[in-house]
Amino acid sequence: MILVVACGPPPTPSPSPAPTPPASASAPPAASSTPGGSHTAVTAEPSLLAVVPAAAAGLRLDYDPDTTASVAADPALAADAAALAIGLAVPAGQATPSEFVIVNVVRLRDPGRDETWFRGWRDTYDQGACDQAGGVAGNAQTEFNRHAVFIATCAGGAITYHVRLEDGAIVLSLTSVGPGRPGERVMRALPP
Repeated sequence: MILVVACGPPPTPSPSPAPTPPASASAPPAASSTPGGSHTAVTAEPSLLAVVPAAAAGLRLDYDPDTTASVAADPALAADAAALAIGLAVPAGQATPSEFVIVNVVRLRDPGRDETWFRGWRDTYDQGACDQAGGVAGNAQTEFNRHAVFIATCAGGAITYHVRLEDGAIVLSLTSVGPGRPGERVMRALPP
């Protein structure tokens, strides 16, 4: 619902509750199969949003319990994710925001997952987000405050951002829409 709007006129998300974006655009990718049996369920953990410097980026971040619960119930995600929080960030103080960020924070079961795994995570997420916005048009990598940040641009204008925090234990994935690049503002505000 939200990323389809991202290709057209600016969205008008309501302040509460946060609009529910489609799972393919807002949710972390399903895990690749891992040998060795079942895992416990993914925990919905709103406190994970504390790693997101939304206020420093001029945004108000609201936890989305319904989307988080829906995505956390996916057994494929449990192979990699121990906990999850999904939220929507919009410019603070604006009644009808012209930009927003879909925020996904995942605490991994194994913080030692390597770069190959992280590349697969990003590619799957980007494909899901950008399929709603014209497909992936390009990829880039940069550094903000000593964090390697991976960026994908969707043909329709949405931008995704990915970073690993806390020695790889946390994955922050964003889908950003709007002229002020709110997702980039979040990434630039991350503490070193």
